[in-house]
Amino acid sequence: MKWRIVPIAVLSGALALSAYSQAQAKPSQAGPKAGETPLNLSPLWLQSSPSLGLPLGDSTTYFSLGGGGSIGAEYRIPGFPLALARAGIEYGYFPTPAQDSVSFTTADLGLGLAYNFIPNFGVKLYADGGATYGFFNSNAEGYWNAYAKAGLDLFASFPPRLMVSLGGSFQDQFGVYTGVAATLGVSVGLGKPITVQSFKPAAPKPLINKPQPLKSTNASGKAGTGLDFSSLDIKDIYPVFYKYYDNHPIGTVVLHNWEKTQVQNISVSVWIKEFMSDPRDVQGPAKLDAGQDASIDLFALLKKDVLANTEDTKVSANLTVKYSLNGKPIVKSSVQTLRILKRNSLTWDDDRKAAAFVTPNDPTTVKFAKNVASMVNGKGNTFVDSNIRLAAALHDALTLYGLTYATDPVATLNSDSRTVDYIQFPQQTLDYKSGKCSDFSALYASMFEALGLETAFITIPGHIYMAVALGISPDDARASFTHKDDLIIQDNKVWLPIEITLRDGGFVKAWQYGAKEWRENLAMKQAVLYPIREAWKTYEPVGFAAAETAIKLPADAKVVAAFSSDLDAFVKGEMGQQELVLQTAVNKATTQPSKSRAINSLAVLHSRFGLYAQAQKEFEQVLAKDEYMPALINLGNLYYMQNDDEKALEYYNRAAKKAPKNSIVLLSVARANHAMENYSSAKKAYDDLTAVNPALAQQFAYLGLRGEEATRAADVTGVKGMVIWSDSEK
Repeated sequence: MKWRIVPIAVLSGALALSAYSQAQAKPSQAGPKAGETPLNLSPLWLQSSPSLGLPLGDSTTYFSLGGGGSIGAEYRIPGFPLALARAGIEYGYFPTPAQDSVSFTTADLGLGLAYNFIPNFGVKLYADGGATYGFFNSNAEGYWNAYAKAGLDLFASFPPRLMVSLGGSFQDQFGVYTGVAATLGVSVGLGKPITVQSFKPAAPKPLINKPQPLKSTNASGKAGTGLDFSSLDIKDIYPVFYKYYDNHPIGTVVLHNWEKTQVQNISVSVWIKEFMSDPRDVQGPAKLDAGQDASIDLFALLKKDVLANTEDTKVSANLTVKYSLNGKPIVKSSVQTLRILKRNSLTWDDDRKAAAFVTPNDPTTVKFAKNVASMVNGKGNTFVDSNIRLAAALHDALTLYGLTYATDPVATLNSDSRTVDYIQFPQQTLDYKSGKCSDFSALYASMFEALGLETAFITIPGHIYMAVALGISPDDARASFTHKDDLIIQDNKVWLPIEITLRDGGFVKAWQYGAKEWRENLAMKQAVLYPIREAWKTYEPVGFAAAETAIKLPADAKVVAAFSSDLDAFVKGEMGQQELVLQTAVNKATTQPSKSRAINSLAVLHSRFGLYAQAQKEFEQVLAKDEYMPALINLGNLYYMQNDDEKALEYYNRAAKKAPKNSIVLLSVARANHAMENYSSAKKAYDDLTAVNPALAQQFAYLGLRGEEATRAADVTGVKGMVIWSDSEK
């Protein structure tokens, strides 16, 4: 029953809005007031509207989507031209589930309200009521029923006699049909146009000068004494951003022209004697009229010496303004005091600022990172992604080095009453063997960047840690990793998060904890990842001012042992669940074909995780009872990876007898022959591959070349050492 009151409610609302609109717009046939623009429209309108009908509620059981149309008339009520009297005839056609159709013919009367927001666009509300005669089209007998409708149209008016509209309505034939309809209408006006509404002209925009925090008097309090400083705002200087201030302001000066005539060619310079080689000139406006103000940003090209500042220091800055008055050059100077903060100072108004402390060229940092990389080269499970290997090695080496968590000195406030944090440079963290999250993040990122790995900061409320990019695509990561939610995929890069403050439990635990922090805070929309190389475009890295210090690296054997243990833990975590599923499939297999498939899949899993000895036994177990083509390819791959090309070709040729047109078989035969310099056999297999699978052939295009040219091409594409494991007979 609640739907039945909609037409009455809409009608009441329309009449109320009409009264309000009349009070506001006060249209009059006598015309608008002086200066107003009239909207003149015809008093009588004829409208034609095709419609699309959609049943609602119980009506969907008996009716399907239908259509129809209407013709009607609207008359603007004299004295209240925003209000409309309406009359119309409608026709609706609706199919029924019984493979029949129903027609509704309706006559209705109603009231409405039309209001133009601008002369050419408006909205119309209306409510109609009447009677409907409905009948099945297969039977002329029908019925009469009460009818009500309420709707809203958006219309474009083209005064005085044309209007197009788009609208929707709710329709109810009480107890028979309920639905909504969409309409598209065209209306033509008749009769002498009347003034429906009037529009006041737009108020002229006030002339507003640029905001100037400017007005003051000069030292003497008298006008007519040249161009002078009206106000000055110089911020505290953060030494780590000494490069940044060359093109980002250290402050702002406001100049006021006290002369009675215009001044020209204005410039301002800043010179901090202790930390600048020369004044930094800034060009101001070309001219400034009498009594006017100009705001000019100040810049400073600071020397690297500012990084030696270990305590907050006050210094003098010489500000010089130059200009011309009546063709005569004039120079005025002022000495101001500003504060240079200690070199480790930073505020967190922009988290990217921490990137300035990431110093990949610092000698101490580079020495540590590259020595650790050499320690683990070729050690542990070589299947694991090279970037994961380096991340594990550095984390374990820094733990063995004795890195421990410690709090900072007491925080201070800058001149803007912001908390100034203390961040260590990576060399300092290595010297002190301690630090907090921001110090460890800068150290880790510096070492990874020194090894050519891309890094990022991760910030969550009250904490910063870091991530390292993996050298794989997002699609490869999704296909390769069991625990995909332990990675961050952003901007088509795959990132591995590391909770650098977690010093116990090894690398895998630090990775998993960092991923957990990311997931939890991302769900609350409070985790952000900042790629450091992007941040460097604004906040360049700086070279730490201290001399290189001697550090004692942890013993090679201890690093390799911790590193290998972490890789084994990673492989076990990634492989364990898959291995259990595949081993169950092997145990349940009852026929030789099904057992061959299951054992081969298990061996492929072991191969992909670098467990080659175990995989070889499993492939040989299959081939002892079944000349299974995928196992032949895969065992050949193991020999190919051990540079036993002759043995690899033996298995590839056996596979070719089983599936001579299989693209992986053709690729494998071509690669083994090419490695043995059997170029004619390699070319034949490669040509067959090109015919069967052009995309795969293009990926290994070096097989179409010979000698050094082929070697260079393989090195460029990075596919020479890659093998494709076969897990099906297709």
